[in-house]
Amino acid sequence: MNYGLFLSLFIGYLGVLMVIGWWTSKGGSNLTFFTANRGSHWLLVSFGMIGTSLSGVTFISVPGWPATSGMTYMLMVLGFLLGYFVIAYVLLPVYYRSGVVSIYSYLGQRLGLPAHKTGSLFFLLSRTVGASARLYIVALVMQTMICEPLGIPFWQTALAILAFIALYSALGGIATLVVTDTLQTVFMLLAAGLAFLAVGRGVVPDGQSWLAYLYEAPENTWILTEGPKSWWRQVLGGLAIAVAMTGLDQDMMQKNLTVPELRHSQKNVVLLGLNLLWVNLVFLALGIFLNRYALAHGLSIEGGEYLFVQVITQPTFSMLLQSVFFIGLLAAAFSSADSALTALTTAFCVDFLQIRPDEGPRRRYITYAGVLAVVFLALLALRALDSKSVIDTLFTAAGYTYGPLLGMFAFALVRPRTSFDFNWSILALAIASPLLAWGLSLWAPSVGYAIGFELILYNAAFMYAGLALLARGKRGARARGGMRP
Repeated sequence: MNYGLFLSLFIGYLGVLMVIGWWTSKGGSNLTFFTANRGSHWLLVSFGMIGTSLSGVTFISVPGWPATSGMTYMLMVLGFLLGYFVIAYVLLPVYYRSGVVSIYSYLGQRLGLPAHKTGSLFFLLSRTVGASARLYIVALVMQTMICEPLGIPFWQTALAILAFIALYSALGGIATLVVTDTLQTVFMLLAAGLAFLAVGRGVVPDGQSWLAYLYEAPENTWILTEGPKSWWRQVLGGLAIAVAMTGLDQDMMQKNLTVPELRHSQKNVVLLGLNLLWVNLVFLALGIFLNRYALAHGLSIEGGEYLFVQVITQPTFSMLLQSVFFIGLLAAAFSSADSALTALTTAFCVDFLQIRPDEGPRRRYITYAGVLAVVFLALLALRALDSKSVIDTLFTAAGYTYGPLLGMFAFALVRPRTSFDFNWSILALAIASPLLAWGLSLWAPSVGYAIGFELILYNAAFMYAGLALLARGKRGARARGGMRP
């Protein structure tokens, strides 16, 4: 493997990102870092969000899905699309009317300060876990491809990636990411498209239609009627996960809120959902080709998440394709982490430190450094756990950490306005609801029901029911208090 070439590509790619970071951060303030002065073009945001939504998990993990679960992931993507309509026409109007920088401020407006802090705290937990899982799989691939043969340990690889991301994103924040995400999306899609063509040529017999080959492949199974990945669980789980991991996620919504007008932001979200349909379909079709190639050449397919890397690094493929793949891998790594670091910094600065837009950047820089340290430790923890199925782990973790957020926002949206706010008992409830959901997931198989990705809905239901009981108790106590002389 030509390590010198890959090192040159890495330095060149990082240089381009640093130039963009310098250009977009000129004269920048906290407001620029948090909101890009609400001046982003909706089409640019929509295209860039494809890369953020896909991340390293899609780039590496989704092509390995057909080897074990066929095309069933597309049912989940269909659920994502339904969820994006909910985001566009239910959540975005609320955020724009509220004029929030941190979307968890809305919980404060509706349910009180403890709800605001609890929502932001669970976002910090959720995004740290999610961003670390996304970044981990790409860092692991880079470790296997480049660093391990050179004797570089994993912790140095992870630290270097985070440091390089900080070099271009720490100053401009969201204003920088709106531009860099677009560039990174181009590289990810280019790498996937070229790999699809190259591997397809290597497996499809001469004279046979590629569509016919994909249609007849044994991996072309879309619908399962039983088990945790049955079709209705995939669709329902996808809908809930899209609403939670995009619509209730500061990272994803922060980009949308940089668009000046609501109607353009709505177009952005709907277009994103439609684009993800065909993009994920390409990645899954690529996965069928990769699986067929691996079986034909005696490659192991047990580690499905590393199938893409195993095949593309074979000497039968050109150095040009491997170079484009490496750039796509870098794009996946950086798009996984840069926006998450910015969103985590924003949420902590706005929700906990209450930093003003006209304040100097010192506290923001300290917060950014702290977020880097936390994500670095999370990467080391994932390395120690050595999870073999990051995409399953990611969505399962989302079911636990995003569930309370989904329940809180659902309650805030439908709750009639009253004069009382929730106290810190809401935090105890947010901790209890994932524990109840976990207990339910352990008990359900005893009655013949295996919970899949719809776990997040049960978690949210526990949170919603708890809030309703707390609200009812407060109304009853207030009514009794009013009857006293």
